[in-house]
Parts: sequence; C-alpha cells; structure tokens
Amino acid sequence: MPRRSYDQYCAVARALDAVGERWSLLIVRELLVGPRRYTDLHADLPGVSTDILAARLKQLEGEGLVERRRLERPANATVYELTERGLALRPVVESLAAWGTADLGEPRPTDAVRGHWYTAAARV
Repeated sequence: MPRRSYDQYCAVARALDAVGERWSLLIVRELLVGPRRYTDLHADLPGVSTDILAARLKQLEGEGLVERRRLERPANATVYELTERGLALRPVVESLAAWGTADLGEPRPTDAVRGHWYTAAARV
C-alpha cells in the first residue's frame, strides 16, 4: 500500500507524513519508555488491531524512526525501539501531553488507563 502524503513542501506536512497516521504517535509514546515486544505494545495500545499495529510499525521503520532488534538469550525475543531520530520526538510527545492535560478531566468509564501514560505529562 503506498504511503499517503499531504504533498506539501512544508516541514509540518512532511512531519505528519511520517507520524500523522492514527496510532503512530501513540506507538512512539510507548517506545519512549524503552524497547518493547510486539505483544507488550499491543497490550498497552487498547483498541489497535494487530494489522494496524504491524502496518504502523513497518511504516515507522521505513521512516527511520523505529528499528526491530533481536535480543540475545535468555530473552530470545524481538523488540522494537526508537532510533535516534525517533527519540527526537520526545519533546513533541511531551508538548502534546502538556497541551492535552488541560482537557483531560476525569477518566470516562470506557477509557483505558496505564500508569506510564502519565510520565510524558509529568515531565513538563
């Protein structure tokens, strides 16, 4: 499937070409904590289908933001982690968290909650 693009010579549009798809920045948020296995990412991204998660990870790899790495024994697992370019999104995610905190309010009954989701907002 070809990548969608805004086709605009604009830094914001190009950045959104890379991370503007639904779930992309939330995957980055999860990987800012450190390397994660696919199953852990899926567990901490309630609502994302396995097809979408796999597609977004592949897209983020193609953008040079995420890399896949095989851990040595005894773990013997594959993890995804942010590259240096991916880690450069930390202030973006932290700024979005700070901006969104004003409208957060109380959790709705249908909201998923994970403790590590508060870390980005707490740093600001």
